[in-house]
Amino acid sequence: MNAPVAVDTLTIHGSNGQELFGPTTFGIPAGTVTALTGPSGSGKTTLMRALLGHLPTGARRSAGVARIAGHDPFALTPLALQRFRRDHIAYVGQDPGSALNPLMRVRTLLGELNRDHSRDSILEILELVGLSAEHLRRHPGELSGGQQRRVALARALIRRTDVLVLDEPLAGLHGSLRTEIARVLVDIATHHSTAILLSGHDTAAVHAIADDVVELAVTQNNSLRRSVPLVGAHRNGALVAAAERTASSWKLGPDCTAQSVESAEPTTPPRPRFTMEGPSDEGVVLRVRNLGASVAGHPVLTDIDLTLSRGSALAIVGASGAGKTTLARVIAGLHREATGSLELRGRPIPVGPRRRIRNGSNGIQLVTQNPRSALNPRRTVAQTLGRPLRRIGGIPKKQLAQRVAELLNSVELATELASRYPHQLSGGQRQRVALARALAAEPAILVCDEITAALDHTTASLIMTLLDRIRATHNTALLVITHDMPVAATHCPQVLVLDQGRIVESGDTATILESPTHNATRELLG
Repeated sequence: MNAPVAVDTLTIHGSNGQELFGPTTFGIPAGTVTALTGPSGSGKTTLMRALLGHLPTGARRSAGVARIAGHDPFALTPLALQRFRRDHIAYVGQDPGSALNPLMRVRTLLGELNRDHSRDSILEILELVGLSAEHLRRHPGELSGGQQRRVALARALIRRTDVLVLDEPLAGLHGSLRTEIARVLVDIATHHSTAILLSGHDTAAVHAIADDVVELAVTQNNSLRRSVPLVGAHRNGALVAAAERTASSWKLGPDCTAQSVESAEPTTPPRPRFTMEGPSDEGVVLRVRNLGASVAGHPVLTDIDLTLSRGSALAIVGASGAGKTTLARVIAGLHREATGSLELRGRPIPVGPRRRIRNGSNGIQLVTQNPRSALNPRRTVAQTLGRPLRRIGGIPKKQLAQRVAELLNSVELATELASRYPHQLSGGQRQRVALARALAAEPAILVCDEITAALDHTTASLIMTLLDRIRATHNTALLVITHDMPVAATHCPQVLVLDQGRIVESGDTATILESPTHNATRELLG
């Protein structure tokens, strides 16, 4: 195939002989977008990384070929492979924040890859991904998860390579921003003749922008692969049509004009302070009063009040950068620059990291959106679960194996997974292990930060149904940080909407989603 990406019956086996994917055949012509879809564990990430010549430890190409921009990545010497990755292919993974140097500001992260070394080109790329010049001064730790994802995408775009490989680029983004980023990718492919391969569990979104879809399905031997051509779909897709209503043109070169997403937002008047009404003191497990937080001196949360009762589920929703993850980290005791008061079961607790271990048992546990980075790659599942069981739960060593098995059973995982390492698990399995680790402390409150963002719909539904069961069985209160409005509507009776660090709406989920009163809520639904 005469295309920047040509894959022919490629098959990869793991160190234990298990087929990771294959045989897989597809091509990506210049100027087109191909979507890679399939459930968690079907091999999407492994396939995408294989195009860079990167395989899991001990894995090998057992059959087939892959030619990327005229190169076979598996036949290159280490030095040639390094040049190939620098000049011809850009990759953004599911956890883009982990690839950003925490010591560098955004201007440096983009500048080191900018070939023409001009500030204007950096600002153009930043505008493309919906960030303003103000973000150039920030470090990755001062950005939200969605903002980190956009900076990583900007780093890939600024290199202007022949091939762009994006693993879940739309995950963790709210509705209107997801539409805008999708439009950017279509325009990059069209105007720069770039071949784009992206994965996504939002099938409506990826089908709307893709010229071709390669579906990976899990069977008994994990080998079924089916290509579903959608030629021309991204020219007329509903997603693109929606994007055109919000951004008539994008800056892609010297002869085009740009529209900054942030600068186009209407100026809103000062907001009234909202208080999340809660139950009587008898049922309250968490009370948050007048909470504020800053990142590197920049205020990101102001005047946050909320309560959680035993067995309740509250969704925290908002656009990227609204302060959702910072709120989760403050409540979990992981954020230093915070003010206000927290009460756990009627007792004041410190606002900050001093309480992490002391109040771990029957307290608050956080489950993050990126279990790959949250789980130690050098520890087996048993070791990962055994650590909190011993340190927080005080379980004797001779009882650990039984308790680990019980924890795995509680999150509906097979006990034989106890001997595996994180890289040997699917995304859904890793998320369940992270959840089991949090449950090891028998918490009163589970804070779940975008835990379904990178999962396929079936796996995400199973995870949320599992949380419903845990809530009902153990009377655990859930604080669910999400951009997925159907998740909020289905699993959380109460919702709180954040915008620029303030509560703008709160109350009954069905009522607010049916008749939103604030533009921020309508943006999430769009």
